[in-house]
Amino acid sequence: MNRKFKREIKKDISLVNDLYNIIKKYLPRLFNLFDNLTDVRHQSYVTYDMKVICVTRLFALLCGITTMNSLTDTFNSEQTIDNISKLCKSNLSDIPHYDTINDVFENINIDELRYIQKYIAYTIIRSKMFDKLRYNGKIQVVVDGTSLVTFNYKHCNHCLVDTHSDGSITYKHYVLEAKIIFGSFVLSIDSEFIENPNHDVVKYKKQDCETKAFKRLASRLKKNFPKLKFIITADGLYTSSPIIKICTDNNWDYIFRLKSEFPKTITQDFEGIIKCHNETNLKNFFLVKNYSYHKHTFNIVRLIEDNKYFTYITNLNINDQNISDIISLGRNRWKIENNGFNLQKNNTFDITHMCSYNYNAMKAHYFFIQFAHTIRQLLELGHIPIQKLDYKIKEISLHLLFELISLNINLTENLSFQLRFDTLII
Repeated sequence: MNRKFKREIKKDISLVNDLYNIIKKYLPRLFNLFDNLTDVRHQSYVTYDMKVICVTRLFALLCGITTMNSLTDTFNSEQTIDNISKLCKSNLSDIPHYDTINDVFENINIDELRYIQKYIAYTIIRSKMFDKLRYNGKIQVVVDGTSLVTFNYKHCNHCLVDTHSDGSITYKHYVLEAKIIFGSFVLSIDSEFIENPNHDVVKYKKQDCETKAFKRLASRLKKNFPKLKFIITADGLYTSSPIIKICTDNNWDYIFRLKSEFPKTITQDFEGIIKCHNETNLKNFFLVKNYSYHKHTFNIVRLIEDNKYFTYITNLNINDQNISDIISLGRNRWKIENNGFNLQKNNTFDITHMCSYNYNAMKAHYFFIQFAHTIRQLLELGHIPIQKLDYKIKEISLHLLFELISLNINLTENLSFQLRFDTLII
């Protein structure tokens, strides 16, 4: 595409207006849900309603603003105030200061934010945009944990504690994330914070952990999406009888990485069996069907590629026709790292930045990052003008920010467009 053609396309688009229309068409209740969040403030002192607070925070993230100081400083213009007013359909004289946003987030109901997360995921699934990216009608959900912030002092009563060999102690906050994988589109469907309930976290021996958090997350997933057919995908930590039981009890399929060191019994049996009998004739593939382990029966499959071993256990049926697809599904686990955590940590959103030292507000900021990431992906991966212009992620942020703080945006509601995800990799 030549430069002149790109200039012509740019004339006809407003990314902020396009984002507004994407939200209105594909997430039509989002702003109303913001407006209906429980507000515990004394109403006589309230200047900005909940929708204004939430939309300001959301659009700052959509523009790539990762710190609360930057939000206040960058949005401090008459044009930004006017544009945010249009988005919220309010008559604002100023933008809420970051202290005001944090004060609200300190008391915001996290379960209500979970409901918004559920609404976003459910609405996108129901839109059928990604139905062709399901596997035999099933939705792949990748589960993994990531560290958010680390301290050398006790931050709060919920910190996880690492005691090192030299006697030093590290305190940290950690989250377990469940993301649906639709090609290169990753959709946050549930988030469970891994946190200690005990006040004396140093002496608390049985800390919260990823597997305990998964039990809570799995219970909520089943309650929120009882009819959806999931393929739960995770690393070797999940190759255990209790986790497998949770999946089978919920009628979910699973694909878990099998590492050489754990569980040793499965690994040793697999290595011995394939030397005698490999149940596939395909080169570089190895398969053992109907392996029994602690009252569970599953298949074990391996691919050797570039001297690397990719080995998984799964209860999905495997044959020569689909064995490559099963391996590909197993390898999709990296997408929660690259397309999820890595982008959110090192590119657009910076989830490791302490936007507030209050623990409840920290959680709220994390959820808003998940909301913003989903909306940005709808724009980046599905919006045809963006695909034609071949904008990079940071370029999109810069264009959005420039429009919001510098241009008089004419918000025109147009719901006749379609997002297209033809280029997503399965």
